Amino acid sequence: MKSPAKLNQNIILLAIYMAFTPALFSQADSLSKSGRSSVYHNESDEKIHSLYTGIGAGTNLIYLGSSISDNKPFYSAALTYGFRNALYASASATHLSQISPYLAFYNLALNYNHTFNSWFDISAGIAIYNTAESLHDSLFADFGYINLTAGFDWKLLYTKVSFAEVLSEENGFYLQISNSRYFETKEFLNGKSFVYFDPVINILMGKLIIIETANGTRKFGNAPPFSHPNKKTGKPSEYVSEKFGLMDFQFSLPVTFCYGKLSLEAEPSYLLPVYSYPLNNEPEGFTFYLNIIYKIF
Repeated sequence: MKSPAKLNQNIILLAIYMAFTPALFSQADSLSKSGRSSVYHNESDEKIHSLYTGIGAGTNLIYLGSSISDNKPFYSAALTYGFRNALYASASATHLSQISPYLAFYNLALNYNHTFNSWFDISAGIAIYNTAESLHDSLFADFGYINLTAGFDWKLLYTKVSFAEVLSEENGFYLQISNSRYFETKEFLNGKSFVYFDPVINILMGKLIIIETANGTRKFGNAPPFSHPNKKTGKPSEYVSEKFGLMDFQFSLPVTFCYGKLSLEAEPSYLLPVYSYPLNNEPEGFTFYLNIIYKIF
């Protein structure tokens, strides 16, 4: 079973990863990591204030089954403040490769968690993503995000069930179920370091579109979660409807090296869409993420 301290550390990671890559439900991100980091190792539950900073990079920024980096590499910097190991406020800025202006979009996020016992915890969050105005047509428009997550520790597996709503011109409800298994090495380098592995399988469900043509054929695809002029559905001769269903699977293997207040995480991931959106080049296949987190106090 995870201890309350370890669960609090998980939520810290969730807040920071939300700030880095909306991979929070985004399946980078997926949501919070079920492991811990030396940044939070042996941290007292009575500590009132904490502050973390970090940088992150990846080959593609995937959010709710769609690429919000236009299938380009991204680089992010984030700052997270924690209050009593329960409430976290994060801010980040992201640069996209070959995209101008240099800072493509910003993110503000607020997260709260509560542990009921050794096997059940909940968390809730709200985030706002603000894009440079010149990129609204080519990338995505501003949007908001709210989520509620319940975590269940079965000893062999840690399961999270997350409910989320995207607030934009293309609002949508999403459900994600993830299962992870945490492994940790013994401490080394005079007890200051350890390595942990946290393989995760994510299942994402959300709004799907059904396109019916004049001759009766049907096409299925992911409905776009963000406002984007290139994500218009169908032709005048096509009938477009919606349904809620399975969107994709994601398999990831985060590996984190921890030393004192510093943590370095490398995460290869594979996205397997169940449906593809006919009018967009949506992501699938391998992605890679690298994050460095440092505890200031």
